[in-house]
Amino acid sequence: MPYKAWVQKNIRHRNMASLDDFDDDNEQVTAELGNLGLTAAGFDYFNLDEPIELCIGKIGSHVKFKSSEIVKLLCCQVLNVPYQSLYGTLEFYRNRPLQALINRKDVTFEQLDRNVLSRTLDAIAEFGPEKLFLRCSAKVAEKLGLKVESVHLDSTSFHYSGEPRIEDGCNIVLDQGYSRDNHPELGQINELMLCDELSKLPIFETCVSGHVSDKTSFRNVITDYWDSIKAQFKDLRYLTGDSALCTSPIAKAAKEHGIKMVTRIPDKNDEATACRKMLKAHPEELVPVDENNPEGTKAMWCGEGKLGDETVKKLLVQNELLYSTKKRIITKRAEKELDKVNSQLKKLWTQPCKCKADAEQELNKITAKLKLVKLTDAGIGYEEVQKYTHKGRHGKDEQKVTVAVKVRAEVELDDTAIEQKIKEDTYYVICTNDVERNWTMAELIGVYKKQSVVERNWRCLKDKKLLINAIYLELPSRINALMWIMTTALLIYTATEYLMRKKMQEQKLTIPSPDHKVQLEKPSLMRLYQYIGNSGIVLQCNRSTGKVSVLGLPTEVKLVLIAMGDEWCRYYLKSYYQDKAF
Repeated sequence: MPYKAWVQKNIRHRNMASLDDFDDDNEQVTAELGNLGLTAAGFDYFNLDEPIELCIGKIGSHVKFKSSEIVKLLCCQVLNVPYQSLYGTLEFYRNRPLQALINRKDVTFEQLDRNVLSRTLDAIAEFGPEKLFLRCSAKVAEKLGLKVESVHLDSTSFHYSGEPRIEDGCNIVLDQGYSRDNHPELGQINELMLCDELSKLPIFETCVSGHVSDKTSFRNVITDYWDSIKAQFKDLRYLTGDSALCTSPIAKAAKEHGIKMVTRIPDKNDEATACRKMLKAHPEELVPVDENNPEGTKAMWCGEGKLGDETVKKLLVQNELLYSTKKRIITKRAEKELDKVNSQLKKLWTQPCKCKADAEQELNKITAKLKLVKLTDAGIGYEEVQKYTHKGRHGKDEQKVTVAVKVRAEVELDDTAIEQKIKEDTYYVICTNDVERNWTMAELIGVYKKQSVVERNWRCLKDKKLLINAIYLELPSRINALMWIMTTALLIYTATEYLMRKKMQEQKLTIPSPDHKVQLEKPSLMRLYQYIGNSGIVLQCNRSTGKVSVLGLPTEVKLVLIAMGDEWCRYYLKSYYQDKAF
């Protein structure tokens, strides 16, 4: 007997709740809206449906959803706070206004199954995520009136919980590599991103195999994609990146493509070493970058150097604000070195060498590698292990012979070396191949420090409020397409935040902090999402009267939406839902 029928049969004989006892008011229909309306409005405002339909649009009576509609719904889901992983898309839209979000009456959430989503991912992979993202980002930049002149390049990794996969026709391999998320034992995919320096807008993304180094992938961005990037962003001149960008092949490629480059020279590079020698010889040339702030960042010009065959201008920078951070990092590194050396010395005692010469040789190998630790004043001691040459009864005059030599040595942290290393690490050298420009110290440092715009976007993309980091798909091509979905959601997020802050500043608007003790003049979009999510915004429709209401929208959010424009208010107006099903 089915469980439901069993319950109805036995309800009169037991003290059980019946199905009728549950409140199921069919008169009132509600649907969760939350921040979906804001993301959907951003997708519409930036006209992202145009490039998506042009590139991967589907035609035919069998088509349930347009490609742009699928992308829109997935972006809304990705940016929903708190996050909902993408494998639960069908369930996610069960009680949300799916039809209203895409302005369609002939579809249901049941049709949004994995087959539909997979075909969309396949279409993205087939067309090329890089080409498609460039067209979308160009559309957004055009709408915002941005003139992209300087971009920043960086990469990150996303780990994959399944087995490493190789797919025919796809050059991406999910395998192990340098992990940025502390999962080196898992396969991963690496994503590279170019972001506009001023607006933080991502303008380009591409994915590579997990084992590919930044030096290789950065060079490939220039050689394989720069012409396409330049075609969409004609004002683009400067490319900034971390020390992985500072290689001879990349410098050569940058010159061939007319790129002005700003990067950091690796500390072990001869050019960086030469700058530190100049500092020791002429410490008086290290001067404040800002004359009005003598306690701030200091720097000194170090002339010109060579990056391969290319000439670069060098600037040595000291940032004393890094001292406490570097002290913590280097002290921890020194403690790890101390533990490692103690373990090695213990082995020389518990597993002694055959003779003193061998013991001295093994000890020298250890001491030669000491960096942040040193031998104590107790010195080094050798203890011979003596035994008879044979078993059994020993002769009266028989002597023991040395069969092994133990080493006794103690080490401790080298405070002088640690302090010197901390001081050295507060210095770094940046360079540019734009040697003809009359740079000021502040200008060159300012360009390099804006590298944080990419790092901020990575933090946003990996935020647990948005999505999970582990990828659930199997085919590398679909995972590559999924990364495109995620980065397109980030594109909408970044562009919306840029416009929101601009309009809030113009209209002098604020929203409250989470504790409502401070009014935020320049909040992150994440804070606005959080505020909207905590407000419990829902749609409510009375079946008898047909009256639709939007409940829970705070006044501060209403004012922000009005300032951003009518298009941003659409999904929060009851008039929009009067003739739409949800």
